[in-house]
Amino acid sequence: MAPTFRKITPSLPVSSVPRAIEYYTEILGFRVAGRDGDDHCWVRLSEEVNCYLRRRTFPDIPDDVAFGKVHIRIAGDEDELEKLFEVLQTKGAKVVTEVTHKAWGLKHFAVTDLDGNIINFDQVIAGWKPPTGSGQ
Repeated sequence: MAPTFRKITPSLPVSSVPRAIEYYTEILGFRVAGRDGDDHCWVRLSEEVNCYLRRRTFPDIPDDVAFGKVHIRIAGDEDELEKLFEVLQTKGAKVVTEVTHKAWGLKHFAVTDLDGNIINFDQVIAGWKPPTGSGQ
């Protein structure tokens, strides 16, 4: 029997776990799901949407990445993405890109955390259908 994949938890490097927790909980709306001192923690938006925040170079990663990138797909009303963007912008989120429509049927915006990690939010455009006759 083949495995069933249920969720993915990205690992994002941060310079300060306490400062990252403050930003992720107070600005982006995550809640702390687990913490082990100031080296690493888990934050969560829902059962399926989690991020692992770890102090840069922990555990023993000498040539750590400069930053990470996460995509979070949301559902809800047709304007749910726009409403979320307004809430996060009002709370002081560091906006990278405002809401844009992509050719592949998604609305999208991105914010960054205090360490340059990029958090992308996407929502399917209501009624979008792929182009026909593209030969694919």
